[in-house]
Amino acid sequence: MTRLLATESVLHGPILEFLVLFAVILFGPIVLKRFGMPGLIGLVLGGYVIGAHGLDLIDAGNQTVPALGQLGLLYLMFVAGLELDLHVLGEYRRAAVLLGLLAFAIPGTAGLLVGTALGWSLPASFLLGALVASHTLIVYPTLRDAGLSDNPAVASAVGATVLTDTLALVVLAVVAGSQGDSGSPATTLLKIGIGFAVLVLGGLLVLPRLVDQAFRWWGGDPVARYLIVIVALLLMALVAQLFGIEGLVGAFFAGLALNRLVPNEGPSMERVEFFGAAVFVPIFLVSIGLLLDPSVMFTGEALQLAAYICAAAIGGKLVACWVAGSVLGFSRAERGAMFVLTVPQAAATLAVTLIGFEIGLFGTSVVNSVLLLIVVSIVLSAVLTERVIRWMPSRIAGEPRLGENVLVFTGSAGPSDAAVRAAAMVARPDGGRSELVVVRAAGGPALDNAGRRALEQRIARVGFEGYVRSEIGELPDAVSKATHGAEPSLVVVDDPSFDANPGRVPLLVVDGTAASPEAELVAAEGGGLDAVVDEIRRRLVKEGRSTSLFHRGKAPGHFSHVTVRGGGPQHGAGPVAAVASLEPEPDTL
Repeated sequence: MTRLLATESVLHGPILEFLVLFAVILFGPIVLKRFGMPGLIGLVLGGYVIGAHGLDLIDAGNQTVPALGQLGLLYLMFVAGLELDLHVLGEYRRAAVLLGLLAFAIPGTAGLLVGTALGWSLPASFLLGALVASHTLIVYPTLRDAGLSDNPAVASAVGATVLTDTLALVVLAVVAGSQGDSGSPATTLLKIGIGFAVLVLGGLLVLPRLVDQAFRWWGGDPVARYLIVIVALLLMALVAQLFGIEGLVGAFFAGLALNRLVPNEGPSMERVEFFGAAVFVPIFLVSIGLLLDPSVMFTGEALQLAAYICAAAIGGKLVACWVAGSVLGFSRAERGAMFVLTVPQAAATLAVTLIGFEIGLFGTSVVNSVLLLIVVSIVLSAVLTERVIRWMPSRIAGEPRLGENVLVFTGSAGPSDAAVRAAAMVARPDGGRSELVVVRAAGGPALDNAGRRALEQRIARVGFEGYVRSEIGELPDAVSKATHGAEPSLVVVDDPSFDANPGRVPLLVVDGTAASPEAELVAAEGGGLDAVVDEIRRRLVKEGRSTSLFHRGKAPGHFSHVTVRGGGPQHGAGPVAAVASLEPEPDTL
């Protein structure tokens, strides 16, 4: 009997639960893709199969999977903010605001009319409007993996998500406050307003500095750097909740705060994306499947109410995206991309529904109808996303931004702090990728694993986030090969004696051995040095510092602190060089 009880406890213990959970994450998408359906649907259906209303392998009282699912939701919003191209969002911020307002107002109004037509009270109708107005970026990772994260329509939809969900949660807070003893709507709005001020000021001003300093303290330790990112995510989510704001909004602000500290193609981002794609986000989708109960959801009352709610939510989002896309001049494919991003209902939708149920404004039929809405919207967006990716035009590569892809070349002795600091300061405003190339002569000592780790630790302490690799050959040959093959946006050479034609790529020659390290900017073929010099000045020189940046113009005698490098006959008498002091301390990054 004792042995039988022990066997039964094992078959219902945490090991079995995690086994079936990760089995669903592994096999669910594989099975559905065999039938030509998106893998996301396999995660939701797999959650139902192993849940309390399926095989009951994870019972209804389980709290571990839903808690991990909540973390997955925060992670999803965090990664969206982390990977958002701030240049594209800045350029299309009006589009994001317009879409956010329309994506809230049109479905919200439709939900309000549905509630009124059904004879609901005004607070319940407003809450239904907030419910259908919100959305979750379920399919964003799919569009990101397809290379569409920097598309204007995609960036606008991601930016609009924060505005839309925030407005929905404000309505939730006001309605809930008016129904309970938590204070007047005015007090609730004031609390939310203070919360957003804290998120903006603390998150976008204080948090990046703290995380940057923590990165420097822990150097290149990959585990510590990843945990710093997770702590920042959870801290911002907690701060948001303290002020009555949903944690997903705080998670998005955390992503924006670390956007430039964790470049999209750097090693830290690889770890963030790996854990998100392998664990957290799939568990969130499986946790939604655990809630499904067909015996209750597919009753006549629930189906009728779900039809009304789906029409308000899906139809409202479709109209909003089509109107916004028409006003903004987006193509049909881009409007489709906005629709598949804004139609999925999950996070804020569940929050509004459960709170409405707790305060007595919603009944069980509404809860089950909303679960149907969540499933329908996720399936619809997952199916349409595959088509939208095929419809979207291929991206036309433009001129790279200065810090988009920075290569640092150094000799076998390793780089100076001045060189890697300069590369970090140039790359960071663009959230660009950086790479350090150690060039050694044939037969010279190889860069072993211990040496590589020590080097990564050292350069991380001055703010360099990137990969380290080694090449065999001569420094000029390695630079020439990179400028013609790797398509860098800027090359930094840590050798004051370097004197070679940089080709069409701006090249920064750093003398890190001098008492006051200097960097010399060499013109690329075709000229245009003035604009590059101005941008280098803006990034390398802190305003108010005594450090300065000079460059030789058509009348070099007008400057007293100038280093001149011959630019070749193609430059004529135009500007050919620049010098920058690199004395600022690491905290100026």
